[in-house]
Parts: sequence; C-alpha cells; structure tokens
Amino acid sequence: MFKPSASAGHSAVARKRIEKQSALHAAEDAEAARGQEEEEEETPQVNVPVLVCLLIAVTVLVGFVAEWLVSALGGFTEASGVSTFWTGLILLPIVGNAAEHVTAVTVAYKDKLDLAIGVAVGSSIQIALFVIPLLVIIAWGLDKPLSLLFDPFQSVVLFLSVLLANYTTQDGRANFLEGYILMTVYIMVAVSAWYYPSNAGASGLYTCNQ
Repeated sequence: MFKPSASAGHSAVARKRIEKQSALHAAEDAEAARGQEEEEEETPQVNVPVLVCLLIAVTVLVGFVAEWLVSALGGFTEASGVSTFWTGLILLPIVGNAAEHVTAVTVAYKDKLDLAIGVAVGSSIQIALFVIPLLVIIAWGLDKPLSLLFDPFQSVVLFLSVLLANYTTQDGRANFLEGYILMTVYIMVAVSAWYYPSNAGASGLYTCNQ
C-alpha cells in the first residue's frame, strides 16, 4: 500500500540534495569570479616621474606635429581637390584621435565597456565644453574672427551625435545593432559633408564687427 509519509520523506531528501548542489555550484562560481578578478588586477610597470616626463615629451612632440599638419593642410586640399570642410570634419579627427580610438577598442575587447565609453564620450565632451570655448576666448584676445556661431549643417550633426550617444549609452549595454546604427550615421555624415559646399559658411556670420 502507498505510504504518504515515505513519499514526503523522499521528496524532502531530494529537495535538500538539490539545495546542497545549488549552494555548491554558487560557491564554485563565486570562487571562479574572485579568481578572475584577481587575475585582471594590473600592477604598474613604470614609476610616476618617468610617466610625467614621457607625457611632457609626447605633448611637445604632438604640438610640433600638429603645427606641421595644419601648415600642410592648405597644400593638401589644393592638390587633392578635397574640401577644407570635409578634411576638418572627417579626416583630421580620425588622424588626431587615432590613439584614443585604439585605446577604446582595446579596453572594449577586454570587456571593459565603461572605460571604452568613457574614453570615446569623454573626448567629445572635452572638445565641446572646453577646447572650443577656450579657442574662442583666445581668438577674442588675439582679435581673430572666431565665434561659436556654427554652420547649420554642423549644428545638425552635433545635435544628432549627442542624441545617438545618449540613446546608446543610457542603458549601460551595447549590441551589434547599436554599433551598426552609429557607423551608418557616421558614413551618412561623411558622404553629406563631402558634397556640402565648403564656402557655405563663409559669410558675414564668421566675421567680427569692429
């Protein structure tokens, strides 16, 4: 005859066995995660004075290279037929930010998405909120025609970039579709800038009235 007490005893034993196995697997997973974090810890290989000296040397070298690049830009645009607008909007940022691009890709490959987003977005924030206003102030002191009155095309591109950056980073996740959207929009901007007339912004809006 069927005995309910025996069935209840077997189910209790099976339940305890399952709970024990689950706890064991959880402990193993936690230990594996702890070991992975310990392996990912990096130790500095260069001391602080050497890093400061290297930073100063690289900054000076980059300054000389940037001066040479800007001085050669006029001859390049005249010889190649590429507009100055497209060169300043597409070509120069790619060349000038090559180190940041490599850093962002490297840390993203190591599954450090927060650091990759910080490198990519932080550079744009620094240019938009610090470098451009600083250049305007310097130009004002040197009596040069420079203002924050952007061309309509540049304003639309800036607004679209901020909107897409907010859309792709607000949830803290990334997938191939978001990356595909960003690259597609960038290609669209590059193609539009290629056919955009370079002298469209050369009007009285960019001159300083004395």
